Amino acid sequence: MTLLKPTMPEESLSPRVGHARKLARNLIAELNINQPPILLDDVIKRVRKHHDLSVFPWELGTQTDGIQISGENMSAIGYNQSQHRHRQRFTVAHELGHFLLGHTSKERPLDLESKVPDEVEANQFAAELLMPLALLKSDINGGQKQPKMLAKKYDVSEEAIWWRLLECRLIEKI
Repeated sequence: MTLLKPTMPEESLSPRVGHARKLARNLIAELNINQPPILLDDVIKRVRKHHDLSVFPWELGTQTDGIQISGENMSAIGYNQSQHRHRQRFTVAHELGHFLLGHTSKERPLDLESKVPDEVEANQFAAELLMPLALLKSDINGGQKQPKMLAKKYDVSEEAIWWRLLECRLIEKI
């Protein structure tokens, strides 16, 4: 399996969290990214080397953050242009996760607390892509212990950085 080939999820009730995180880490490594913020334009350009993928803003109303649609020869990610830049970044990363993980297009809300395996995987991919654990640990060990400043450095919302710190059990280090 190559890194950028969408992988079809196995029929399982358990999300492939490790697989999703590893996919994001491998993408970061391929791009030689070693400091935040992760520039999604660079990530998308890398993915486009292997796939016909369009990413663009859409007027999606108040109920939809983003959408990923895949066809035989092309795929598209649309994100809600009326939302905050941080939400847009997470949405694009989340939908990119769906795409690279081989999830088929379904209507589903972006829910950080979802237990649906595809959603958990896409959330984990997005979190690892935007807030790589290795970089986050390095920043914290280097003395950066204010979530507000970490959020700014990683160009994510404070809510996202708190969620990541809690989930990765880094909260006790700050």
